[in-house]
Amino acid sequence: MIPSAEPKHVSLSEIVARHGEPPWAEALFTDGRNNAVLICNAPGQENDAHAHPDFNEWWVVLQGELLWEIGDYAPIRAKKGDVVMAPKGRRHAIRTVGNENSLRLGVTHPDSSHDVKGTRSNILRPIPQGDVPNRLHTSLEYMLEKFGEPPWATSILTDDRNSANLICHASGMTNNAHWHPDFNEWWTILRGELTWEVGEGRPIIHAEEGDIVFVPEGMRHHISSVGDGISFRLAVTTPEQPHIYTDDDDAAPPPLS
Repeated sequence: MIPSAEPKHVSLSEIVARHGEPPWAEALFTDGRNNAVLICNAPGQENDAHAHPDFNEWWVVLQGELLWEIGDYAPIRAKKGDVVMAPKGRRHAIRTVGNENSLRLGVTHPDSSHDVKGTRSNILRPIPQGDVPNRLHTSLEYMLEKFGEPPWATSILTDDRNSANLICHASGMTNNAHWHPDFNEWWTILRGELTWEVGEGRPIIHAEEGDIVFVPEGMRHHISSVGDGISFRLAVTTPEQPHIYTDDDDAAPPPLS
């Protein structure tokens, strides 16, 4: 895959509707740094345990509950809205638990391989409970309890490829319109409804919980929270995150349309 030169709105409900019973997986897009894959499993189904020696792999739970075994750590149970990360070199096994099918967005390297299987000790260690970013398990409920009422934003994952930033807004709140000169940005909507105004003269993108919005490099984007309650979106950028704001800066270079 190569990164799209056009904005994309990935509707979770439309993808689920065109697939049959699990297990199934669909590659959604690449941003040049990551491949994004939607994975569906029924209760009791699990992946083939493996490890990636040279990159972190992470997932966003969009439906259901899953149990992760990562390295020699105690099992992690995650539910909708949570983010789970397997650090490079750590074997990981994933099983759907509970009573409904699970959906998870897997964020992996474009050159990903499952050839390295790794091992797991019989002696388990406690899960590290450090603060964000880069917790093995970041619960949406934990973040809301930690930061309280919107607006707020914080990085929950950062490495040599990505910075994943959780943004919480109340209805009517917006970002400062901007664009990025040299990287594609995308968002997963964890709760609420939002709109994207991208470029000039393009239809407004209206995204709901579970949807994903992709904006190519160079395109101005203005994001508004439009639902009745608060919204959560996970924004995936590069670690450097250069922003160019043109609305109030006549000297700034123009974005693409």
